[in-house]
Amino acid sequence: MKPVPKFILTLVIIAVVGSIYYSYIKPTDELGDFSKFSTNSEINQTINVGIVKSRGFERDGSGGITSLYGIDKNNVEMRITLHEPAPLGIVDAAVIELLGHLHSDGFVASQITVIK
Repeated sequence: MKPVPKFILTLVIIAVVGSIYYSYIKPTDELGDFSKFSTNSEINQTINVGIVKSRGFERDGSGGITSLYGIDKNNVEMRITLHEPAPLGIVDAAVIELLGHLHSDGFVASQITVIK
């Protein structure tokens, strides 16, 4: 191959990999929408929510956070129950990513990640 086609092929590969990363892999701090979840479905999905710090955090006997309130992009507040205590940085977080499912009385999260 000549140097010019190799260079163009390299640029195309970099552009494809970059667009996949920025479209699907890179986490975003944009809030999600609770209305896209089916109530009482056991299928885990991800959603970004803001933390409603004014509602406080529920803690277990050892001080770990087990429940909190989140808000989506439509200003819908939802109680979020965690399977395991939340990571330490959650108290100072503004946006978190949840992996879980929606019930009629709240969102049950099996995994939580601090985004912002």
